[in-house]
Amino acid sequence: MKNIFICMVLVAVLFCATNTWAVQTQTVTVNATVPTVATGLTVGVSKVTGTVWTPGQTSIGFGTLVYDPLTNIFLPASYYAVDIGVTDNTGTAWTVTHTRASLISGVNNLDNKVNVSFNKQTSSTVGAELQYLSFGNSNSIAFTKAQLLGGWLRIYYGIGTGDPAKPDAAGVTPIGLDTPAGTYTGSVTITLTP
Repeated sequence: MKNIFICMVLVAVLFCATNTWAVQTQTVTVNATVPTVATGLTVGVSKVTGTVWTPGQTSIGFGTLVYDPLTNIFLPASYYAVDIGVTDNTGTAWTVTHTRASLISGVNNLDNKVNVSFNKQTSSTVGAELQYLSFGNSNSIAFTKAQLLGGWLRIYYGIGTGDPAKPDAAGVTPIGLDTPAGTYTGSVTITLTP
């Protein structure tokens, strides 16, 4: 009986081994089409007063400066941050260039009274300074796609303060009583080139 049982198990195993399913494979295609996004430039201006950011500004308007009789200089209430984004997935090696027209009133200018800080931002609060210049020396400053990879360009504009704890850019001096009164006007142009 024992031998019959062993023979039946052996026959069952052999039967199963010969009737197993053959291995089969089938490939399913997976695809997605990423459309081309034409090169585009966005510029956002934010006014910064203390720790309060007010986005959606249309100009860098320091307004009427306030005279500080202790330091004998004129100071603004705010500084400005300009965020520059490039929308492009074509693989083109683009460049963003900053040019400026002097901040003038008649024959006088404030070109060496304003700090300009160029930064690569990787988040709204994390950035690394690329260059720190006077407004006068900020003409034709350019950054490539490779330099800004993984982030975007943010440019800060602020009137010189003469504060040794937060030094001004090389050549920048505060606006003192030696600066003639008046409304000073200039401009900044951001250009994207492929």
